[in-house]
Amino acid sequence: MAFTINGCGTTFYGSADPHPDGSYVVTTWAVFVYLPLIPLGSMRVLPVSQDHLAWYKRSGQQYRSIKVPLHMAHLWKGWGVTFGLFLLLAMAGRH
Repeated sequence: MAFTINGCGTTFYGSADPHPDGSYVVTTWAVFVYLPLIPLGSMRVLPVSQDHLAWYKRSGQQYRSIKVPLHMAHLWKGWGVTFGLFLLLAMAGRH
């Protein structure tokens, strides 16, 4: 389960590879100041009906997760955001 304090900890980013059953893939990241640094794993998240066991709740809807291999598109996007921000800050600091 994702947990952050003041932007540091773990969080879910991304929503990829949607299936007709309503499931999609998210990636869990170790974050610092909300910036993704280290991918910890990916999972397929499936909405389930109220009579099934749910692993976590979100906005009243229940979900079940299945571990899947790391989703490469999420890795490139996450690292791109982090690298892009550091590059922007470095360029701004040069002036």
